[in-house]
Amino acid sequence: MEESALVITRPAPPRLPQAPGVLSIASVTEVVYQHLRLRILSGMTPGQPLRLNDVAAELGVSTTPVRMAIERLAGDGLVLQAGRKGACVAPLSLSDFQDIYAVRRGLEGTAARLGAGALTDSDISRMRLGLRRLDQIAASHKLQLDVYLEVEWEMHETCYRAAAHQRLLREIQAYRRQAERYFRLALHEGVNVRDDLEHQHRFFDACAERNPDRAETVAQLLLDWTVERVAPLIRNLPSTQEGPE
Repeated sequence: MEESALVITRPAPPRLPQAPGVLSIASVTEVVYQHLRLRILSGMTPGQPLRLNDVAAELGVSTTPVRMAIERLAGDGLVLQAGRKGACVAPLSLSDFQDIYAVRRGLEGTAARLGAGALTDSDISRMRLGLRRLDQIAASHKLQLDVYLEVEWEMHETCYRAAAHQRLLREIQAYRRQAERYFRLALHEGVNVRDDLEHQHRFFDACAERNPDRAETVAQLLLDWTVERVAPLIRNLPSTQEGPE
């Protein structure tokens, strides 16, 4: 079977209304946050500076929403703040990666166990549609990575939401945001998405059976599979990833 070409969308600067007062500072901050987040996930170099004035000028906004967006990105683990030296794209670290996935393994395994037995017929139907979309995306000549990851997450989140533990779900969402650069790295560096797809089929089957034990096991095996493939890639990264000067 012919391999899919990987397509990663490079985000263009967002268009903001020109009239003053149209958007609140919170709304502008959200736009800036999403734009910078996508740029980082799409391949900004670890250690690359994020200068307030430069980003503000590029996006046509004041430095206030840029500063607030960078603070949020720091909370996501995507940015490092170094006081007067400013901020930079966070380095990719093997220890950080392993810590994130150790926590994800516990959180998502628990959510899968609690959620699988509580899934409704409507939930299963929604997950089945998501799985079909993943099959279609993976079979496409040009693999839309952003779309694939979005659909994959929606399928998992359907199960996790069924667990009905909002704090658990928020923690899962937070750690997934921190992990996203790492599993994007794996797919970008040649890990076959069809291998991932096999795990998604197993996860759906466990959920469709409403089998808590199997759902937990498969969710954790998927994360273990990611660790096995990403860790060597991180080890081969440059040993120094400089921060802001």
